[in-house]
Amino acid sequence: MPDLRSQIFPRIKQHTLGGLPLGDDFIMPYYDGLSLVNIPGTITQLLGAPAFGKAPLDEAITSHLGGPYKKVVLLLVDALGDDLFQEMLTPERDLFWSRYFEKAIFSPITSISPSTTASALSTLWTGEGPATHGIIGYEMWSKELGMIMNNILHSPASARNDTGGLLRSGFDPNDFIRKPLLGTHLRNNGVQPTTFIHSRIAHSGLSVMQMEDVDVHTFVDEADLCISLADYINSQRRLREYIYVYYSDVDTLMHRYTAKDPRVFFQFEAFSSMFEKAFLNNLTKSAAEDILLILVADHGSIATPIYNHYDLSNHPALLDMLVMQPTCENRLAFFYIKPGKVSDVRAYFEKAWPEKFVLIDSKTALESGLFGEGPFIKNVQDRLGNLIAVPKGDAYLWWAPKPNPMAGRHGGLSKEEMLVPFYALPLRYLKG
Repeated sequence: MPDLRSQIFPRIKQHTLGGLPLGDDFIMPYYDGLSLVNIPGTITQLLGAPAFGKAPLDEAITSHLGGPYKKVVLLLVDALGDDLFQEMLTPERDLFWSRYFEKAIFSPITSISPSTTASALSTLWTGEGPATHGIIGYEMWSKELGMIMNNILHSPASARNDTGGLLRSGFDPNDFIRKPLLGTHLRNNGVQPTTFIHSRIAHSGLSVMQMEDVDVHTFVDEADLCISLADYINSQRRLREYIYVYYSDVDTLMHRYTAKDPRVFFQFEAFSSMFEKAFLNNLTKSAAEDILLILVADHGSIATPIYNHYDLSNHPALLDMLVMQPTCENRLAFFYIKPGKVSDVRAYFEKAWPEKFVLIDSKTALESGLFGEGPFIKNVQDRLGNLIAVPKGDAYLWWAPKPNPMAGRHGGLSKEEMLVPFYALPLRYLKG
């Protein structure tokens, strides 16, 4: 089976989006066959179901995948960037990912923009880019609700300890994404959609929004996940099925310590060992015979040392030029600017943070395809503001009225944030 890194990475590196003056410091989302938006179409192809969403992954990848399969298990490890995953493939670690590497198909692909969980997971359940499914960033201005909403917690962005509070404002998670969903599509075409997700988020607004018509199984820790997943598949081996597994601990540790911290390496190493011993080794040979396991991530991350100079509370003159606080991500900030002040904001950035940010007009970003291909939701421009600040290196902006706790972040367009692994392994190879 092929290692496609040398073939695919140069294509991603050279990929540009017309009209965006960003240069070589950035990786553009490759929506035309080499990104997360192409995963749902690949899933339907592998399961012999009708097409869904955007086209499948590029033939350079899919031609090696085989199929159709009885089951596809997609393991999404939150924040497992391509660089981090490749560091985990050393012989010294002896993880099954590396031991079966010659039997797998491996390639980098890109995340979407913004490279963040709420947007990326919505793409994986709709087969569309953020400007089409409408979930654009961690925080987002919602004109219809009259507030900046948190797209993970489904609460007002300024609220504390108010998970799900948008319900009081008339928000309905079942109706917010007005696009066809992968689970419903699969079920309507004879494929069972199933998810294994931690019990603390299984019934969150975001999960409810994305997983309509999906059978939800919850777990409390890695052992529970892996044994329950094996037991389930062994008992349902004749069922044609898409099984989505979401694991978040790498992301949690990355935000607190950065992806280079040994805690992150040990956590993924421990999870991989458990996944092999409690899941893969417990699968029966007959159950494993017609399963494709896919590992992918929603985004990577970059280390962002805490600098007070990036805290907007220290820049009152800039804040005075804004209609409201920025939205989206600390690593991809959307600015809503008072009339006649756009050029002043540009000048402020150049003086305060020279060579640290590229400011692009939001309309230009949208039309270039940064947030996916159209057709877009009708109110998409309201969610993007006037200017978008794209950081270089480890720059970011902090505007929340609380201490800044994060050593690692994502959302931007750096190689570390944008490249994620695509690793596919037919499980028949594990059973000889």
